[in-house]
Amino acid sequence: MWFCAIVDFLLMLPLGTAFMKLYKITPRQYSLLIAAFSLAGFLSSFTASMYVDKLDRKVVFIGAFGMFAVGTTLCSFATTFELMLFSRFFTGLFGGLLGGVSTAIISDIVPYERRGKAMGILNLGFGVASIVGIPFSIFIYKHSDIFWPFRLVGILSFITLIPAYYILPSLTGHINKETKTFSEITEILKNRNLQKALLFAFLLVLGHFMFISFINPYLIDNLGFKEEDTMWMYIVGGISVSLTSPRMGKFIDTLGKLKSFRILILFSFIPILVISHLQSASIMLALFICAFMFIFNSGRMIAAMTLITGAPTEEQRGKFLVIRSSFIELSEGAAALIGGMILSQDAVTHRLSNYNVVGYVAVGIGIICIYLAQKIEVNEE
Repeated sequence: MWFCAIVDFLLMLPLGTAFMKLYKITPRQYSLLIAAFSLAGFLSSFTASMYVDKLDRKVVFIGAFGMFAVGTTLCSFATTFELMLFSRFFTGLFGGLLGGVSTAIISDIVPYERRGKAMGILNLGFGVASIVGIPFSIFIYKHSDIFWPFRLVGILSFITLIPAYYILPSLTGHINKETKTFSEITEILKNRNLQKALLFAFLLVLGHFMFISFINPYLIDNLGFKEEDTMWMYIVGGISVSLTSPRMGKFIDTLGKLKSFRILILFSFIPILVISHLQSASIMLALFICAFMFIFNSGRMIAAMTLITGAPTEEQRGKFLVIRSSFIELSEGAAALIGGMILSQDAVTHRLSNYNVVGYVAVGIGIICIYLAQKIEVNEE
């Protein structure tokens, strides 16, 4: 299920140049297609925080995933920019819930001292999506049309619902019908420690996604790669993440969430700055740099999200993690819009300008995140 969600979300990145040509749109309009999903996810996740702890987590997750399948199928029939914009917004309304609810399920089941490993295993969905999902989608697009990858994700999502209904456990231990939802949400938003955790999550994703949203158009339009060449970036990156995620999770549990986050985010700055300043590069060099970017970006996210899950108390966890998910969705939407405003594209050569500025901003935001991370108090530690 996580594989399907990741493939759907990532599809907009390698197909970015193709969508700009198909719909005859600018990078700023393309950023709206990315932002539509994320902003819709923010609205639905924040709304869901008012009822998610009154329902079985299995019911919420399967219901959201079913409607997500409908949304990604709608994308496969979006022959105009306006229809695709609506379809991405609809998909985001339900796809945006999946991150928060899945994290809440893991947090309910897995104790804090082993949660880094659990988050690392879940992150394998990203690795498999990059190795199999994205390259296969690009292959399908090249041999049919740009909409078939979305259609296949929709079909696979509907099929996956059947075993999910029987395999996923029912989780109702958190339900307390006497709780006053709105006052609890207000209490979470007023809690200084949880405020820091939410701001930390928002900024971390903002810097990362601002850079990654436009890496594919940059490789194609500025470095001269072919669209089929860029799929190797996802294959190599996905293999790197798949091989390192479980070990990364264990490393994080052993060394400590905060210390490992500091190390991993500092290393993640190197490939970001290198890629954003490349004027020319061979495919092998670009793949080598991108592999390191995938490894360290994935590692810092595992460490950060594990750290964040320990900030709320057990009673606050469900609502907080869904609110956190809404802030992440808002951050992704804001990142795409801000990146679209910073970048400009030459009308003749299609080269992107100011991508190095995006890299500097991403690193600057990352430095702020290092400061915020040490201010978060972990209640489960």
